Amino acid sequence: MKKLLGITLGIMTALGGFVDLGQIVFTTQAGALFGYRLLWAIVLGTVAIIVYMEMCGRVAVVAQEPVFAVVRTRLGPKLGLATLIASNLLNLLTCAAEVGGLAIGVHLLTGWPERTVLVGVSALLGVLIFVLSFQWIERLFGLSGLLMIVFAISAYTLHPNWRELVAGLSPTWHPSGRNQILLYLYFAVGIFSAMLMEYEVHFYSSGAMEEDWKPEDLSENLMVASLGSLLGSLLTVGLMVLGVILFLPHGIFPEQLSTAVFAGSFPFGQRVLTIAIVGTLACIGGAAVETALSGAYNVCQFFNWPWGKNLPARSVPIYTATWIGMLVLGTVIAFSGVRPLQLINISIIFGMAIMPLTYYPILRAAADEKLMGRHVNTKGNTAVGMFFLALIVVAAIAAFPLMLLTHSGRP
Repeated sequence: MKKLLGITLGIMTALGGFVDLGQIVFTTQAGALFGYRLLWAIVLGTVAIIVYMEMCGRVAVVAQEPVFAVVRTRLGPKLGLATLIASNLLNLLTCAAEVGGLAIGVHLLTGWPERTVLVGVSALLGVLIFVLSFQWIERLFGLSGLLMIVFAISAYTLHPNWRELVAGLSPTWHPSGRNQILLYLYFAVGIFSAMLMEYEVHFYSSGAMEEDWKPEDLSENLMVASLGSLLGSLLTVGLMVLGVILFLPHGIFPEQLSTAVFAGSFPFGQRVLTIAIVGTLACIGGAAVETALSGAYNVCQFFNWPWGKNLPARSVPIYTATWIGMLVLGTVIAFSGVRPLQLINISIIFGMAIMPLTYYPILRAAADEKLMGRHVNTKGNTAVGMFFLALIVVAAIAAFPLMLLTHSGRP
């Protein structure tokens, strides 16, 4: 039972990372524009995050070094500090977008004014984080986020073209026209980036230490990383299928969270719509919690200050003040009227640009025999990690120019 409950860490990490506000709309848009032709980007991103989540979990367990302790050690104080600032700016933007997305979802469910809801959901998140232990936070958001499975069920019920879906596993399509090519590349980079958002590994490695995993739990580490990521990937594929079936034939480009959520209940009606909205709220809320806590983890781990959700708040004052500050500032940004999806578009591309500075130190630490002993990377692990790191670097270089050239993915 303990191992089964431990999987909720992977579920929450994956659902909060894969199926957050940006991925829900972004992947549906990709399906509406390109059919199944970007399915390969989901598969590539899934394998990459499994590889790196397993590595960062193993480093945290064996060496007792979470991600930002590794960043400080491997990049040095100056570059490490720059990475800390950039990563927490990314966490703040993402947290603001997710809180704004929560307000939209609750408004859809209740009809209450969005700004009033925004303050209320932020306060509720703060209370839940403060009151609940780390284990109960991951169980609450991880298990309630499973309601998102309704999107995959809806996609299956609508009878996708399986031959075209399987063909989408190969990136062999050649778009016609410069604008189509640029859009295709933008969405490929965006989907890949959204599945590797840095806060996933920040939260996951810290969670492994919060749960006091030992080297004998490393098989659980691989299982948690794999099952959680595969579930998140399945739901992401479901979102793409819904975009293909419901929007592509009619030339509709879904630009609102509400449009994507309604697609999740299309075959079933009102009752399932409520389930779809609640599942969406759980995933978006999980992402908001992950980014707020990740900001606090990052600061304390970099400066070697006490941290931990399971410790009394007074014994970790900087950690507590930082996650509260992240949540408050995120709420202020969302309250200013900036559209959540605009923030998400910026955060996805910005996240891609700084991603190598997170994943390179993880790979180096996992491959360090002095640090890891008999749990060091195999040659195969390191080779696969280097392959994905090379893809991350290429995508990081391409991300910002593609955003400018496509006007953030506008068809």
